[in-house]
Amino acid sequence: MDPGDRERCLQQFYADHVFLLGDKDWRVGKNFFVVKTAVEKVVKWAYESSTGLFPGGAVPAGSYAEGLHLQVAGRSNGFDFLVPVRYNPRLALVSGSLAKDAVAGYKKQLPTYIFRDQGLPVFRRGTQILVDLEALGETYVKVFCDKPEGGSDDYEDDDRDLDHLEACEESLNYHNLDPVQILRDFHHHVEIALNPEYSHPRQNDPVFQQRLFPSRVPKIDQRMREKITLEALDVDGPAIRLTFDEGVEAVPVKLVPAIQGSVHLSNQCVREDLTHLSDWWDGDAVDEKSSFLRKAAAVQETGPELVAKGGFWRLSFSQAEALILDNIDADGGQRKAALRLLKFVNKTRWTPEYGNILTSYHLKTVLLWCYDIYPQKAQWETLSSSLKALLGLLRHTLTKGNLPHYFLASVNLLNRCYKSSNPIDRSLVLEALCRETEVMLADPVGYLRPERKPQDYNANEEYEEKMAALEEFKEKYEEELKELKRMEGGCTYDEMETTQGAGAEASLRTTAST
Repeated sequence: MDPGDRERCLQQFYADHVFLLGDKDWRVGKNFFVVKTAVEKVVKWAYESSTGLFPGGAVPAGSYAEGLHLQVAGRSNGFDFLVPVRYNPRLALVSGSLAKDAVAGYKKQLPTYIFRDQGLPVFRRGTQILVDLEALGETYVKVFCDKPEGGSDDYEDDDRDLDHLEACEESLNYHNLDPVQILRDFHHHVEIALNPEYSHPRQNDPVFQQRLFPSRVPKIDQRMREKITLEALDVDGPAIRLTFDEGVEAVPVKLVPAIQGSVHLSNQCVREDLTHLSDWWDGDAVDEKSSFLRKAAAVQETGPELVAKGGFWRLSFSQAEALILDNIDADGGQRKAALRLLKFVNKTRWTPEYGNILTSYHLKTVLLWCYDIYPQKAQWETLSSSLKALLGLLRHTLTKGNLPHYFLASVNLLNRCYKSSNPIDRSLVLEALCRETEVMLADPVGYLRPERKPQDYNANEEYEEKMAALEEFKEKYEEELKELKRMEGGCTYDEMETTQGAGAEASLRTTAST
């Protein structure tokens, strides 16, 4: 098949299956408008019922906001929103990751009544944010807590330091933002907003009832409440989940509490903690400095957010990613279309067969790295060439067992450690996916439409050989792959996040590259 025919077939497949327009496009836009209107009301109720904990409006995030969503027949599009959490102290991220054995002495909560002009020093392990009380004791901070003042002024300096450390610890114990509690609180406040027994979020508050001019909140009528279902809370986070019944389809929505604008990245953090392309990519890089400066500028403009996930506050760069992706196809390229096509393949073929190994975030990270590796317009002019670039880099990361976080140098997004004692090597499923990408690279049209190939279509020899090898591999390891899928479905793993633990993953069988 010549390049022109291949491009036409891919474009037709994309239009028929991946990103439907017409009625589907209209419905997705209409659903977003309805959901956004309702979410804004719910968040205003949460702000009032929490007495100011959730100020500001909900911020659209996720695939739809980034223009990376699918529009597939028979499937509802979901929408994500960041919900700002009120937090006053500034956090100064200390450069470098913590050693694994250094976690025991650190706190997961963020203090709300400890202040320092230069920012409160915090550390990270992967994306996890941790507070070191001893580091607080070594810096001048203002502490506000319930500890009574008093005692002699004749303390030795060591005693003063100890008192200061105890005051910091007491302040953290009494006044903090706990990542698990913030999810519980927000879930409770959303529950109030959707409860038909409430005409105002603070109707049972005696102080509120005595106010001369009660605060006003938008009306949430009964019909709207009946269309929204609040899902059970998952304290591993990071989202409160809602389902909107729009008659024709049920629309899933995620509300993610997020601390914004509090994390200060020093120049040292930018230099040392942000991932450089040369840290992991062993191919040619045309202009690494330019791509790194673009990344650093996006982080400095938007700042990282903190979201509650897995019992920790974690760094998130959703707004910086959205800023980079906003104009990624300004040159008329097909980057976003190619990513949507790859997401479609992952959702409809790879995930049902192997489990949720690759997520939407993995594939978005591949696109961001590809944007750096191939800055030339020529690479992205067609859907075929754009898909080839993404598949090539995805194959590379699967072979290495390492997909670096686009922003954080020490984080490997493919690094997991199973809690089960099952000796099955997880690299098996990475190898299977690597083989899948190789088959698709050999002939994307044949891979996408195996049952409905165009007339006069002849698959190339490379495609046939790699497909045969893939089928042989899956047959040989059928039981092991089934068990790995079961383990993925049961979430019987820990996300290790750091590159140090990725050695076992990096040693894929040599057959993966043959």
